Amino acid sequence: MDPKEPVLEGFGRDVYAAAKGDVDDATIERLRGVSVATAWSVLTKAGILHPCMSGVTPLSGPEGFPLVGRARTLRYLPLREDLLPLLRGAGHANPQRQLFELVNSGDVVVIDAMGQTAAGTLGDILATRLKARNVAGIVTDGCVRDAPFIKRMGIPVFTKSVHPGANTSALLPFEHDGPVQCGGVTVLPGDIILGDEDGVVVIPAHLASKVADDGLEQERLEGFLRLQVEHGESLRDAYPPGPRLRAAYEAWCRENPHT
Repeated sequence: MDPKEPVLEGFGRDVYAAAKGDVDDATIERLRGVSVATAWSVLTKAGILHPCMSGVTPLSGPEGFPLVGRARTLRYLPLREDLLPLLRGAGHANPQRQLFELVNSGDVVVIDAMGQTAAGTLGDILATRLKARNVAGIVTDGCVRDAPFIKRMGIPVFTKSVHPGANTSALLPFEHDGPVQCGGVTVLPGDIILGDEDGVVVIPAHLASKVADDGLEQERLEGFLRLQVEHGESLRDAYPPGPRLRAAYEAWCRENPHT
């Protein structure tokens, strides 16, 4: 369970190469203005047809939303009892503990629990360590334990469910910082995770700038159209906008360049 990149050939090597996408801080900041619903639209138009994690919903309230940050990944396997002593003997080489000491400020910890809901993937002490490391948030397609505390931590946490059991009662932490699935979506380290009350989408690193550019424009246009509908415009004319409202929008943009 060496945290360094494994020696791979062929497709596996290409996947790890793709995982090295480096999204700059300015792009991440711009993505704060893009909703999950809008990001979904941009991604599907770009050919990523299933970017939304299935069954992964906010555990904590809207404080800290939207969740935006670079993915750092942890993969669990189903517990096999003969391997548990090896994990306990590994000490600090436990992949879960390794990752939680390596995450950087603004990272999003993405935990692949295979949709398993028979145990928590982490509890209050480990979550507290992640908050101390200033992560942007936590996303898992499994459970967390100590949910009352985690709900009040003040960082976004998305889960499939909650469970009081410790992770190693059903799960074996196996690898960190490799490709995983979460909620049925492939996640590469360095992908951008975007989450709000609608759920979580995975933005491939090479598409992050496009989602920011196109998404902000879509948010602006839809905000304008919403105002028109509030003032009596029909859906027939406003959604999608016809030539009259499109021209009105362009004029409004010229008059309000920073809105």
